[in-house]
Amino acid sequence: MPSVTGGQAAVETSDVLLSFGEETAWGTKPNTAFQALRITGESLTGQKQRGRASEITKVKQRAKGFTNQESAGGGINLALSFGTFDSLFAAVMGNDWSTPLAINGASADISTVAAGNKLTSTTANKFSAIVVGQWIRLLGFTANGGANNGFARVIAKTSNQDITLAGKTVTDETPTGTNAKIRGSMLVNDNQTQSRFLQKQLGTAGFLHYPGSIISGASLTGGVGNAFTGSFQAICQDEVRSAVNGSTGAVLDAPTGGFHDPVGNFGGVWLDDAPLQANVQSTSVNMTREGAEMDYAMGSPKAVGARWGMFGVDGDATLFFKDFDLWTRAKAETQGRFAFLTRDDAGNGYIFEHLGAILLNPQVVAGGPGQAVAVQYTIEGNPSGDAVNRTFAIHRLPIA
Repeated sequence: MPSVTGGQAAVETSDVLLSFGEETAWGTKPNTAFQALRITGESLTGQKQRGRASEITKVKQRAKGFTNQESAGGGINLALSFGTFDSLFAAVMGNDWSTPLAINGASADISTVAAGNKLTSTTANKFSAIVVGQWIRLLGFTANGGANNGFARVIAKTSNQDITLAGKTVTDETPTGTNAKIRGSMLVNDNQTQSRFLQKQLGTAGFLHYPGSIISGASLTGGVGNAFTGSFQAICQDEVRSAVNGSTGAVLDAPTGGFHDPVGNFGGVWLDDAPLQANVQSTSVNMTREGAEMDYAMGSPKAVGARWGMFGVDGDATLFFKDFDLWTRAKAETQGRFAFLTRDDAGNGYIFEHLGAILLNPQVVAGGPGQAVAVQYTIEGNPSGDAVNRTFAIHRLPIA
């Protein structure tokens, strides 16, 4: 039989759809199909700042109030899934993702080479799209149980046919035919001023639009007993009710891949390109755009412009304590790379990488009788100081 009518006291959260379009002009709805997001909750809302004159009157009452400013913003809560939030990560980091690598073997022209820990090709310009500093994924290798498959960082590029790897050790192998594959895409913080047009659909009641939205922060945390979860923070020009869908055409469905399990699908941690020899209990990343604000002028309560602020990132990691190696490093304030890998059930992965991390403030704690001793480190993000001289990178590494 059909569903009954009139049974809901309110719009249910299951009928709320959050989507966005990438703005080309700040505060202006883009002519594009919006992309739906997968959320675990949200707190986007509008707010008015009111004022009044301090009049002295015989009747002892306040003067009439007036609106000084209108603003909007809030949080978008999430469980990490592959491909869902790439545009929001780009907005908070102020850059575009690099073109995804789609490098396949041709007549067995890709080889891993043990001497120098290299990846080579017999075809000119085979690796022209690969960038030094980028993490790549090797697929299609079969020797030694596929030991050459996996994740490696490119640390040198002798030519477009010869690159040096770190993060994993390879052996000599040349997969037959087209079997060898190289995948990857990189996002590094930079100076773009990106904004999004956010839209919240409230069932059949209508829409709330949030133009000129700056993604002013992002957080991600994973650990034993918890999926990788986090949130994005948005500062918006306004909150506007609309009866009309802002999307050009239907809203595009969100990706449907699995969520990232930080236990079974955690890929480990690298410190200066070497696998960390310690068991990790939890790790987190917190990105901010410090100083991001809306700007107001006389004549309108709505923001007339925005400031995107300065990008910064910090985090933490909790490890089992076995020795003083990392503790000593923290005390010495040694700067280096700190990266961790997380994947979904299908194997699609991200590597989140601090390019100039300093581990600080080790907290070595004996929590109680019969417990393992843990140590928590604060991860301070800094510019790398090398030719790249950026602070943070995310590497998108699909399984195919």
